[in-house]
Amino acid sequence: MFDHISIKVGNSAAVNAFYKGALAPLGITQKFLAERPDGLTGGYGRERVEFFVGQATSAVEAPFHLAFEARSRSEVDAFYAAAIAAGGRDNGSPGLRPKYHENYYAAFVIDPASNNVEGVYQGAD
Repeated sequence: MFDHISIKVGNSAAVNAFYKGALAPLGITQKFLAERPDGLTGGYGRERVEFFVGQATSAVEAPFHLAFEARSRSEVDAFYAAAIAAGGRDNGSPGLRPKYHENYYAAFVIDPASNNVEGVYQGAD
């Protein structure tokens, strides 16, 4: 549905370091990290950049929710472990979430900017 998404955060260095580590198990890599006058901007994706993290120039509003697609349940598990290791806080360990549907397998972490980040696989095991 979306071509790309861009977020602005209060501490772009810490948040870019988090996403570089947390997204690697999903096959999502940091494609670039650029120093800009207002701070660091990172770009992430599998084949191309689809997710940007930049420095906010004013107060950051309420946290948001991002769900990254995993290609298997084991990728969700690896995402969760990597996200915690990269400085994320637990917000729901890996497991089925049948309230969404019978195959919804996800894990949730809070990133250094207080956003709720999810790794999700919606296929059959």
